[in-house]
Amino acid sequence: MITRRELRLQREAAERAAREQADAARYQKPDARAASRRRSGMPSTGRPGYGGDTSAPEDTATSADLRGFHLILLDDAVEVSDVLALIHNKLPDLHPQLDEYGRMRLSRHSQLSSGAPLDPADAAALEVPHWASHAIVIDCPRDRQPSPPPDWFADADGLHEAFPHGMPDREEERMLSLMLSVASRLHTGVRLADEPGLPTRVIIPDPEAKIDLYIYSSYWMEPPVVLDFVRRHAPQAFQQALPTPDEDVLAQASIDDPLFDPSAPVILDGYALLVPLGEIDESAGSLEIRVMEAEWVPPIIAAHTDAPQIEYHVHWMDAESKRYQPNQGRRFRRMRSRVAELTDAIGSELLIGSAGIGLDENGFLVTSRQLRA
Repeated sequence: MITRRELRLQREAAERAAREQADAARYQKPDARAASRRRSGMPSTGRPGYGGDTSAPEDTATSADLRGFHLILLDDAVEVSDVLALIHNKLPDLHPQLDEYGRMRLSRHSQLSSGAPLDPADAAALEVPHWASHAIVIDCPRDRQPSPPPDWFADADGLHEAFPHGMPDREEERMLSLMLSVASRLHTGVRLADEPGLPTRVIIPDPEAKIDLYIYSSYWMEPPVVLDFVRRHAPQAFQQALPTPDEDVLAQASIDDPLFDPSAPVILDGYALLVPLGEIDESAGSLEIRVMEAEWVPPIIAAHTDAPQIEYHVHWMDAESKRYQPNQGRRFRRMRSRVAELTDAIGSELLIGSAGIGLDENGFLVTSRQLRA
């Protein structure tokens, strides 16, 4: 299995080249609307009715067949089977194989098909990044909210800009969420289906924006045990103070229940550890390790056990709540990378120590080896 770090290294060169291309195009064409689209990862297009003023790329048979569908873009390092395996993580009831027609039913209303390879002419016609060598097709309904997203709303992946007249809803929202999470994990992208009056929309999710980790285990670990694991990588970690019951509350509890013993030790049903991150950067905030019985168990976990699960959630809280905002600066990205390394190290300790199962923030399985890579 390809590790997240290996995928990151493979993608960095292509992403740098894409940014340089976009910067060059921005200076050559001062059109404000086109520049804004490029900043959000949605390149402008000269196709009639789509807002550009250059000649439209010549369509190919493949691009003509594909442009009416949402597409998951793959590069040479990713196979269709990788996508099917990730979808199986999210939808474990589905068998991760295509049928004889190269399709897989995702729900009652949506299906995936293996799509088609893209040669340079196809990629140019579809106006997708040059690294895109294959497109997987998602055929789903077009469900939209009846009104535009409010001005204050900003989706981390730029969907508010991609759908200015109404955000995806119901089945389409679920399918796009699945597609974007797959693209984020694989460090690839999504091309949205063409729509009249809108530019070509290609979304490249920021794969480093999703840092949190979730570990599910049938074992409850007491605070000192978890604290010992965390302090192997963050000696400054500490347990947050537990709330102390008010004397009046204890007195009333004694009246309500004659067997209640106010001096008995508190039995925890959850706790939190805190890791200040000031040594990384003053804006890095903190990591919080939240431990509690899981109220909801992801389907991939529930498919393999009926036992109650303890959730160990390693959650990053940056000081300025900017982690999900698009177009982060270089300093923030460097800081975020160091936080991610610490998160992975702590998550690996908890994963091994609890004999649990790990999921990343997109809901995909991770192993301790991947976290340590």
